[in-house]
Amino acid sequence: MLVKNKKDFFSGSFLLLLGFYLAIRSLQLSVWSRFGPDEGFIPLLTAVIIICTCLIIIIRSLSRTRGHEGEKTLDKQKTQIGSVFKVSLYVLLIMLYGLLLEKVGFLITSILFLFIMLKYVEKQSWRMTTFVGIASIITSYLLFVYFLGVLLPRGLIKWW
Repeated sequence: MLVKNKKDFFSGSFLLLLGFYLAIRSLQLSVWSRFGPDEGFIPLLTAVIIICTCLIIIIRSLSRTRGHEGEKTLDKQKTQIGSVFKVSLYVLLIMLYGLLLEKVGFLITSILFLFIMLKYVEKQSWRMTTFVGIASIITSYLLFVYFLGVLLPRGLIKWW
């Protein structure tokens, strides 16, 4: 086995072990009851997502190199600064989402959050922003309200 991207391989391996640890710990909780998902369901689901993602990263690290070796240092610095800015913006938006969710409500907060993130952070087209936003909100609503039986915050919209 020849590892072509050691950083991805080792980080993927570490997180894979973490995913297995989380899966084992979540299986010690009750995952499903006769009423539906129980306390261990979300941790187990998260662990499965981590495991699958890490397997993809590890497989890709075995088959690909890290990118263009001839890339200029200035371009790398611009990319790193842009990445740090983007991650910081995501963290800020997620914190605002958490603060506004209860008072403003799921529907309005999610629409604003997805609109700002897709249109201004990710610089997507109006068509893509609208499609992904509507599909995400409908899917989230159906998942939480009908499948998991969770009441989402109504906030400013009382009829919803």
